[in-house]
Amino acid sequence: MGTLGCIHDMMRRDKENRELRQRSRERMKETRRRMSECRHTEIPPSLSVEKLKEIKKRTQEKEQADRKQALKITLYVGVIALLLLLLLVIFF
Repeated sequence: MGTLGCIHDMMRRDKENRELRQRSRERMKETRRRMSECRHTEIPPSLSVEKLKEIKKRTQEKEQADRKQALKITLYVGVIALLLLLLLVIFF
């Protein structure tokens, strides 16, 4: 399998790559088309102003509760670390 075999192999791979690129373009076009079809608005029109305010209020309350909980956990871990460090200093 001299030079002719290598040339034939190279031509076959080139043809396969061309076909793969074409399929890739078609998939990209199809994906772009589907994405443009399913664009949604940020706020569904079925929600009333009162409902949106209630959702916003609950979200803010949850965020505040999460911050308080994170602060408590941080304080507990800090106190435990401080106690361990103090015990380590006392015994050594």
